[in-house]
Amino acid sequence: MYMNLLDFEYLKNNLDTSNLYGSDSCIANLFLLQTKYNTELKIKNGILIRYYYGDENRTGYGFPIPIKSDYAQARPQNWLANALNVLIEDAREQNRPVSFCLLTQEQKNQLDECLAQHFPGRTVDWKTNRDDCDYVYLRENLAELPGSHYQKKRNHISRFNRTYGENWEFKAYPENDIADDILTVSHKWFSEKRGESDPILQLEQQSIELALANTELLQLRGGVLYINGEPAAMTLAAPISSDVVDVIYEKSFGEFEHNGAYAVINQQFARRCQNFLYINREEDMGVEGLRKAKLSYKPTMILDKFYGSIK
Repeated sequence: MYMNLLDFEYLKNNLDTSNLYGSDSCIANLFLLQTKYNTELKIKNGILIRYYYGDENRTGYGFPIPIKSDYAQARPQNWLANALNVLIEDAREQNRPVSFCLLTQEQKNQLDECLAQHFPGRTVDWKTNRDDCDYVYLRENLAELPGSHYQKKRNHISRFNRTYGENWEFKAYPENDIADDILTVSHKWFSEKRGESDPILQLEQQSIELALANTELLQLRGGVLYINGEPAAMTLAAPISSDVVDVIYEKSFGEFEHNGAYAVINQQFARRCQNFLYINREEDMGVEGLRKAKLSYKPTMILDKFYGSIK
């Protein structure tokens, strides 16, 4: 069951994502990944129900998220038990097991405690997949790159400055009308990676175009790094909560990629996210080089993601 633009406008104003850090809770990702994961989204009894049809570790219900208007003062003491009853009933109606995916350690613990207290005899055999874990950083660390831990990153930026001198600038989005330049970088990256032969990259390219067409709805922010006046790198992000912003896309290509453009745009964007405490840079998908790069920025937390079915 897909949600339309009006549904997402409602979610943007009413979904209670406070104290959530995971990229799966980002309104923009819920909107953009409906097609990729054939996600079912619906609101029932004051709860957003999410069901993902992905690989084994990405098939099942996401952790239920309350709607603010139904929990304006405080969540009822047994809200999670009520939400689980909704999920169990939904699973029965859809003739599928009560499976979960993309739950953080804290969410897994909450669900286990709820089952033990309100559903005696029901348990979940949890599994985790390291490829799904989100990397979350203190924004200030990415913006300032302090101390010896970040010496290599500062070296990358120094090399970039030696290579390009003062012939570069960063322009923020949507403050600047640079959507076309964001697409230019994305298209060049797509072509360089031979995306026309990769269905996953094709879906990603389509989602970037969809995101830019709905910038205000998704509360997108980001920017473009220009070198000698040419778009050389781009980034797009959206809030998860008032404390956490999620970097959804980050692209560079050619010589710019190899001369430090990623390090520069990462820092420049972080410096413009002063309203957020944390930056989520999402998972590494098991790609060795990507994992190494994400670890090199010294994440404040790595959000383990769990999946399993109620027995």
